[in-house]
Amino acid sequence: MRLRKLTTIVAGALLVPAILFGCGKSGGAEEGKGGEPSEKGEKYVAVISKGYQHEFWKTVESGAKKAGEECGIKVTFEGPDNETMVDKQIEMVENAITKKANAILLAPLDSKALIPVVEKAKEKGIEVLTFDSDLDSDIQKSFIATDNKAAGAIAAKEMAELIGKEGEVAIVAHNEGTSTAQDRRDGFKEEIEKNYKDIKIVSIQYSDGDHAKALAKATDIMTSNPNLKGLYATNEGAAIGVATAVKEKGKTGDLKLVGFDSSDQEIKFLEEEVITGFVVQNPYNMGYLGVKSAFDILEGKSIDKRIDTGATYVSKDNMNDESIQKLLYPFGKK
Repeated sequence: MRLRKLTTIVAGALLVPAILFGCGKSGGAEEGKGGEPSEKGEKYVAVISKGYQHEFWKTVESGAKKAGEECGIKVTFEGPDNETMVDKQIEMVENAITKKANAILLAPLDSKALIPVVEKAKEKGIEVLTFDSDLDSDIQKSFIATDNKAAGAIAAKEMAELIGKEGEVAIVAHNEGTSTAQDRRDGFKEEIEKNYKDIKIVSIQYSDGDHAKALAKATDIMTSNPNLKGLYATNEGAAIGVATAVKEKGKTGDLKLVGFDSSDQEIKFLEEEVITGFVVQNPYNMGYLGVKSAFDILEGKSIDKRIDTGATYVSKDNMNDESIQKLLYPFGKK
């Protein structure tokens, strides 16, 4: 019997209702990618993500822009072409400083490399908040994200049940230098080592969140470990690549795959039972609460240092539940 069909870290509503978190101002602020300096007197929040290639980031953008609309502030959204371009992300923060952003909402690609430019922003009087992944610093006003360690532990518990609490498993993570990959990896690893002594993690690899790299890593792992019973992938890009490898190897249904995040492709793999389940975050909440928190700081209000935006385990058993459908399709099915 499965440990549970649904595990949720509660962090407020699935989609943030404006009546609870609205800014009390109407919209009208111009928004866009990159963007120009704000008009005189108009508050400006620059949102800088890790990329723009995954549906996850597009949903974050929607939440961020909705909050900007409600708060009557300018919101721009941009990210590097892929999640290895740390230097490009630093350049984007530099540009936000030059454009005199009032606040920067940043998902750092590297928990250490972004610290100097964030310190520079602070010296210029710019408020900096982090989302999705954090900095190895306390310079940021708030961190708005999933509790990734707890989410990793959820993935481990589900995996353990799927493979009968024994056997070999492996991890294909995304970026080794980012706190999200570290926490999701460590949450999974620590839960297995503490509570499932008959499960062995035989390999931990990194894919930079790239489909092709994840496919290659997963293929190598399966070839080197013929007794492998499960694979855990820590983000959308890794999950799609690993799922493709599982399908190509003809191991659908035999090898259990627990992924992270959701996209149309991941949902298709779930329906085909290539992916057994995945931990889905609430990226809309991340963008909405990030911009709303930045606005509150600019208005002189206090905010929590840590804001948990929630995570839920999705399987074929519960994917049609109304609450899950809202997470999988926050804007309705296409």
